[in-house]
Parts: sequence; C-alpha cells; structure tokens
Amino acid sequence: MPGRNDPWGYVMAERGHWIFAAFYRRICDVSDRAGFGKVRARLIGDATGDVLEIGAGVGGNLPYYANADHVCLVEPDPAMRKTLAARLGRSPVAAEIGTGTAEETPYPDGRFDTVVSSLVLCTVDDIDRSAAEARRVLKPGGTFLFVEHVGSPDPKARRRQERVEPVWRRLFGGCRLTRDPVAALEKAGFTEIRTETVDLGRQPGLTKPVILGSARA
Repeated sequence: MPGRNDPWGYVMAERGHWIFAAFYRRICDVSDRAGFGKVRARLIGDATGDVLEIGAGVGGNLPYYANADHVCLVEPDPAMRKTLAARLGRSPVAAEIGTGTAEETPYPDGRFDTVVSSLVLCTVDDIDRSAAEARRVLKPGGTFLFVEHVGSPDPKARRRQERVEPVWRRLFGGCRLTRDPVAALEKAGFTEIRTETVDLGRQPGLTKPVILGSARA
C-alpha cells in the first residue's frame, strides 16, 4: 500500500477511497429501491438493546434502528466514515462512531446485546477473527444478525465466482465472492445459527446466493 514516502501513490490511494465511497453509496441507494431496503428492515428490526454494527459503511442501516437503545458503529474506511457521520443526525436512535475494525474493536467483553453485519464479512481481512470478535463483545446469549452473500453451492457457478474473484476483489473494495460466514460463526462458537436465502432485487449473479440469518453467542 502506498505510504507518505510515496506522495503520488498516497494521493491516488486516498482518492480511490473517496471514489469508491461515492460509488458504494450510489449502489446502496439503487439496491435499496430494488428490494434490499426491505431486507435491511427485517434484519435491523431484530436489533435490540445495546447494538454494535461492524462495517457500517455509509450508514444505510441507520433508518431502521427503531428498536435499539444505542448503536455503536465501526467503519475503518475514512471516506465512508465521513458520510456515515453526516447521516447520524437523521438516525432514529442514539448512535456513535467508534474506532477499530471488525477483527478488533475497542469494546470490552460482553458489552453488546446485538452485533450486526450487513454485507461485511465478504470484505474483512480475516473472517474467522471477525466472527470471534463479534462473539467476544456479545453478552452471553446475545444475538449476531447478518446478511451476507456467500459462495454458490452450484459447482458451475462456484467455478465462475472463483475465476472472477481476484478481479472482483480489486474493483469492489476487497469483496470476496466465495466466503462461508456460517462456517466462520460455527468456528467462533456461535450456536442456534439460522439462515434463509433472500432476494436483494437488482443483484449481480456472481453475488448469489444471499443469506439472512442470526446466531446466538
């Protein structure tokens, strides 16, 4: 990654952050109108008590937190975090932006009633560490809520995903097409893992299927 000893590379990397953040917000707006907004409402409607959202992005979930008491939002990308901060004032619940990443948050063990992940585990550097961190900060019996696209169970479609994934990852902020979040949650010690396949509306075939689910810490 370019550093400050490479000024041009650093500037281009920073510009790339802002371009992707603007592009990502546009994608979110289109997908919400096409049906993902309804999926968000179902997911976030079950988020209660003290909530942590990892990878909060540009704040697309904020309008749906009506049943939460307080929300902590973790987003490592500086460009997305700026957009996220601008939307906090319109949130129906008390919310704040925290530091850290999905793999390492600043919160103590057993702090939260609910942890939310919305199309995030595909992009984290270490999915196993992210799942373990979510379980660490949850109270015993707390809930992990997630919606994620996963590797296709169809062998032919899976091979297409594997071929495209290296380029896809570079174009879409590190997104992997073949991740298995359920396996990561099981490895982290979550129980009562429940999933269902959902339709996000306008969605590239390479990112199907998408699962909506919950797990118990």
